[in-house]
Amino acid sequence: MNNQILLIILTLLSGALIPVQASTNAAMSKTIGNPVITALIVFIVGLLSVSVYVLVSKTPMPALSQFKNVPLYGFAGGLIVAFYVIVITFVTPRLGVAAAIGLIITGQVIAALIIDHFGLFSAAVKTIDLKRFAGGLCMLAGIYLVMKK
Repeated sequence: MNNQILLIILTLLSGALIPVQASTNAAMSKTIGNPVITALIVFIVGLLSVSVYVLVSKTPMPALSQFKNVPLYGFAGGLIVAFYVIVITFVTPRLGVAAAIGLIITGQVIAALIIDHFGLFSAAVKTIDLKRFAGGLCMLAGIYLVMKK
């Protein structure tokens, strides 16, 4: 199989699992009664899963000195994903899966356009042209239609 096709399939699968995660997190939170504790459990399961993978695959750990060269914003991912998991767990039962995921994706596309346009976080610069701007507007229109009663 072509490498690019495999990457596309893996990325689509990863994206398809996001609403599954939102739904399963919401179900756990409903049972437990607390989205923050639910997020903690989700992260514990994730930590254990990645730890087992690292051990089984014998992935080499970087030297501690290598972490000194990581830009401070490189560590923001943990805070961002924690915020995401808590918010999606809280919002999904209140707005529904489609609206919650639609808003998440729309926010991602708008943020990605801004990051590309300004080359933030060492990203390659790709300016917002009329087509890219129209794509962002289509995302906004789409979420409006998904949420409209």
